[in-house]
Amino acid sequence: MPRVFRLDWAGILQPNKNRNIVWIASYPKSGNTWVRSILYCATHGKVELNRMGDMIPSFTACVERVANDRGLSDIDDAAELWGDTQQWISSLGGFRVIKTHNVCGRIGGIPHPDPKLTHAAICVVRDPRDVAVSYASHYGRTLGQAVELLQMEDNFTFQPDNPFRKSFIGSWQTNFTSWLDASFPVLAVRYEDLLAAPVHEITRILEFLNLKPAVPPAEIARLTSFGNLSGLERSDGFGEVSEKAGRFFRKGSAGQWRDHAAQIDGLTKAFRPLMTRLGYLENEDS
Repeated sequence: MPRVFRLDWAGILQPNKNRNIVWIASYPKSGNTWVRSILYCATHGKVELNRMGDMIPSFTACVERVANDRGLSDIDDAAELWGDTQQWISSLGGFRVIKTHNVCGRIGGIPHPDPKLTHAAICVVRDPRDVAVSYASHYGRTLGQAVELLQMEDNFTFQPDNPFRKSFIGSWQTNFTSWLDASFPVLAVRYEDLLAAPVHEITRILEFLNLKPAVPPAEIARLTSFGNLSGLERSDGFGEVSEKAGRFFRKGSAGQWRDHAAQIDGLTKAFRPLMTRLGYLENEDS
């Protein structure tokens, strides 16, 4: 169960006492864990994959914690606890950084995130064609199924044996744009930019949070490179890997979709305006 460490970061601005949650948001398989590793490294000067869940837990893990504290074993809809869970996180005081794959908005009448409790968010976005390839591997789906799921507005992820581990992720486009429309500060980070210019993007993240890191951005970039994270997974394992995938850090590159172009053409047709806006189609025929 997550302890949700308090983040007493040197140099960070003091949060409003009622708005102290910082969200790391993304569609699944878009780089959320990568950003979490960057923040962990910035505060500890190293990366420990199997301790990140304590410091920056998933929202679903926090929902499960609240449910267990109340002695609940089942529930009709996990969203019923989303409001109370955010209240619990905020009540812990200090900055609390939480991972989420949920869309931003009201779900079942309950706001997620609750703007009255939220300080800011970092939203990570990745080319949906590469997301589909990684999504299929992680969730044990065919690529065709992944392409369909990325376009489903009512798409949600869940654990069949755990009613509290449920996320309403929507479509790839709705998930990202919902966060851009939030009433609190949001920093958008492209996965591809983190790959191409990690020091620059890490610096942007640190400046957004007004965070003085334990080690320089260049060292954070080295320690959180895909090669290093993959090596840590091989040596120490990683509790967040799915049984179907076998490995969490699979390839970590951009353009994997090119080997499956014909199978994922539907994503380009469905999301062309946003993909163009994000620079994913600027060098391709339209």
